Amino acid sequence: MKRVLHVMASLERSGMEQMLMSSAEAWQQAGFKCDVVATAESAGPVAEQMRSRGYEVFHLPFRSRHRLLPRTGFVRDFYQLCARPYDIVHIQVEAGRPLFALLARAAGVRRIAVTPHNTFRFTGTLRLRKMAERHLIRLMGGRFGMISEGVQECEWERFRIRGERIWNWIDTDHFRPPSEEERVRARLELGVSPEQFVVASVANCNRAKNHGALLEALSLMPEQERPVYVHVGREAPGAPERALAKQLGIAGTTRFAGSQPDVRTFLWAADAVAMPSLTEGLAISALEAVACGTPLVCSRIDGLKEIADKAPTTVLVTPEPTAIAEGLRTAIAAARGAGRQSALQDSARIRELFSMSNGVKSIVQGLYA
Repeated sequence: MKRVLHVMASLERSGMEQMLMSSAEAWQQAGFKCDVVATAESAGPVAEQMRSRGYEVFHLPFRSRHRLLPRTGFVRDFYQLCARPYDIVHIQVEAGRPLFALLARAAGVRRIAVTPHNTFRFTGTLRLRKMAERHLIRLMGGRFGMISEGVQECEWERFRIRGERIWNWIDTDHFRPPSEEERVRARLELGVSPEQFVVASVANCNRAKNHGALLEALSLMPEQERPVYVHVGREAPGAPERALAKQLGIAGTTRFAGSQPDVRTFLWAADAVAMPSLTEGLAISALEAVACGTPLVCSRIDGLKEIADKAPTTVLVTPEPTAIAEGLRTAIAAARGAGRQSALQDSARIRELFSMSNGVKSIVQGLYA
């Protein structure tokens, strides 16, 4: 059985972590024993959950107080970890890649795999440095896996790097359309009435998720038309979006549910999922929403357009409040018509394309072979 070490930052309730947790048995069946090393200051909130799924989880904080330098002892500890030995080191983070790759190769690791998880449109000297880092990793035998057409195009345009097309995946057994009874029960858990239109967002707060524009969009809608908004995900320090909702006068129809171990109930209860992001690689939470039969209202950007191409009920908008508000109105109107049946067709298509078997196979054959 081949051994793989996934190099990650903090282990959050995010896409790659969810993909690994749902696929632990699939990797074993494919002949791979996977471990994880968290390189952020904290191991992250799902470290124990990943251990419970069979992953050995290590925590080696990478950053020192000096921004570009590793912490004292990290070089030794990471080298020793790679020498356990591992057959493959799969780098899932942007920061520190050349050092991780160099130490892995020095420790005798035969295969270096790298996955960019976003469209990194760096400019100026930072772009040149990142280009040099990528080509250094290529010289060390590293192979790049591209999770979407947008990431492929960005990596070539910005850094002249080509890679293997790999597929993200979701747990298609878990993320499925609800029965009518399950949907009613989910809405009861949220405390919303049958006539209320519910919009959810599933993402930890940061600038790229553009939640502030979504809150402004909701405030632009007349009160009698305004949907209930449920935010699922970790709030930013100081809860600025909660304060913004109060300032905009929409706190009464806005709920902050925090980080959740399972978001399916929220997706089943929602009539639409809003994702007005400024940048995405390939959003796992968007795939999960469509798989649950919940239409998307999302930005017309790489990483979301690719999903929209396969899910025609998706409403694409520009990431400004007025455009988002108009997109929500379109979703509300569609829900009153034949939108539900179309959303179920989208669900079937997404669950077939982004299945776990397809995703694991693409990595095994594209990066690990």
